Amino acid sequence: MFDTDIQTVETTPDVENSQMELIAKMAAGLLSKHYSNHVWMVGWAPGMALVIKNMAIDDGRYGFTVDAARAASISELEKAIVFGGGELLERCNAQRGAWNGEIMHLEDKT
Repeated sequence: MFDTDIQTVETTPDVENSQMELIAKMAAGLLSKHYSNHVWMVGWAPGMALVIKNMAIDDGRYGFTVDAARAASISELEKAIVFGGGELLERCNAQRGAWNGEIMHLEDKT
């Protein structure tokens, strides 16, 4: 499927965590496919919210969330993930595509 090493940490054994672990792995693979070499961190919060950050941004506070429970289909969920990743890169004035290895800086988009 994807050539990335996707690792997870142990979570409590409930249905939502099991589902979100699979969705988070899918999201990480999808982001790695569309925006290769970027350092994506994908986690989740209660209520099936994906929490996604690019760890190559100098201030680690910035990222985006995707409400996985509201997606009508997998393709809608995938589109939201890819769109969010691209939007985050644009806010750093980075090209959509492979990471060049330089730390990115979030631009003020007021």
